[in-house]
Amino acid sequence: MTDKRTRSRRDSHPPPSDQRERIARAALALFTTQGFHGTNTREIADRAGVSSAAIYTFYPSKEAIFGELARQYRARLDHFIDTTVRRLKDPLSKRDLRAFASAIWTKMQDEPEILLLVLIDVIEFKFQHFQGAFDNLPARMRAMVGAALTAAERRAGWRGHDPAFVLAAVYHYFFHFALIEKHMRGNQHLGVSNELAIKRFVDLLFGGLWSRLPCIDGAALRQADDTRARPQLLEEAARDRIEFIRLLCGRLWHSPPTMSSQSGRKGRDKGRDRIKVPMLFLPQIAPDRPDDNQLAIEAAALALFTTQGFHGTNIRDIADRAGVSQGAIYTYYPKKEKIFESLVRNYQACMLAFTRQVILLLEDPFSRRDLRLLATAVRSIVYDEAAFLLLMFIDVIEFKNRHFAALFHDIPAQFRYLLGPVLDRTKRRAGWCGQDPAFVLATIYLFFYNYFVIERHMLGNQHLGLPEQEAIERLIDVLSTGLWGHDPDAA
Repeated sequence: MTDKRTRSRRDSHPPPSDQRERIARAALALFTTQGFHGTNTREIADRAGVSSAAIYTFYPSKEAIFGELARQYRARLDHFIDTTVRRLKDPLSKRDLRAFASAIWTKMQDEPEILLLVLIDVIEFKFQHFQGAFDNLPARMRAMVGAALTAAERRAGWRGHDPAFVLAAVYHYFFHFALIEKHMRGNQHLGVSNELAIKRFVDLLFGGLWSRLPCIDGAALRQADDTRARPQLLEEAARDRIEFIRLLCGRLWHSPPTMSSQSGRKGRDKGRDRIKVPMLFLPQIAPDRPDDNQLAIEAAALALFTTQGFHGTNIRDIADRAGVSQGAIYTYYPKKEKIFESLVRNYQACMLAFTRQVILLLEDPFSRRDLRLLATAVRSIVYDEAAFLLLMFIDVIEFKNRHFAALFHDIPAQFRYLLGPVLDRTKRRAGWCGQDPAFVLATIYLFFYNYFVIERHMLGNQHLGLPEQEAIERLIDVLSTGLWGHDPDAA
């Protein structure tokens, strides 16, 4: 009888190592569904089947639990990178690049918590726990497979790019691809099956945009040389242009003015002859413009959501920050989620208007000039509208990307709708690589997007081993000319 009671007591109190593991598992499940600030220790204890006091036996604070989880998953990620890259016998062959993409996809399917913890760290800790994870990845690639990269560089037909830079950029692209598909409801976000999308990307990387660079006349050639000679000045001009478009796409305008390229698009600029509003009355304020209290509430909510998550923010926090009563908030919104939905809806509308205006400016989308302009626009989205991306990350963690679900749906189709005639002309030009131009433009857009997200939100600190402007120029070089003058796999 005594033995049975003793055994019963022992069974009802799991050993310390088991309790610690259960607490960590419970915290992981809660953090990755409602955020760090949105989770309290009582919830963790209830889910783990232990007392709240038991948590403090193993962890001095809730952040200590998150810190341990971040260390564990970062170590797993580092181990995965090391072992996967070292298995690549010919890292820049089509076979190994596809195998690399497949391994990353499998890893993200098996351990989706890795990317979710990274996003939580971005939102709620300014990337404190994963800091350094993306520092100078080309150097890490050289340390892992330096001999194989040197061998690739010495093979006939290599275009002269730094192979470690290329492999690092491709690695990040594959991870971002997995993030969109797994956590952002990408649902074949490049308009084709994932397997085919990776194959097309690798083919693009190998051969570049052009099998031979397009012929240009003397004036255009001088302009191209001038473009290369004055990158800093041209970058500043592009940024000024993008900033102006950004201003015009603000929410409070009655209707953002339509921008167009100087040469125009004859079938599209029908509004060019419309009666313009005198400067005296610009900007035209939207008739349904929110009043000052509503704007203050939304600004307060945006600041709080993007630092402590949705579940970690309560109505009282928003009211205090906005300088209004809690009752005033309910005048405009029946519940907290409606504020979140309003922010997402209005921000998306502004961002879609901005993206549309930028895309319409691309007269020759795959020229160096226009690729730079596209990179500058993507940089503005990531840096100037950092809160927009943070809202998206919050939606991934706390709402399974319910509010942003359509954003990444068939991106090539979105570009095709805006630039159909221009892309068709590109396809007919001599030397074009033969791929669907809309697919290629979407791929390049996401390539730039991924680069700037890591730099801005994940403390990339020149994660491709170069200053930003030089890194973008090299990415454009790689995409324009490809890695090889001929396909080494075919040989």
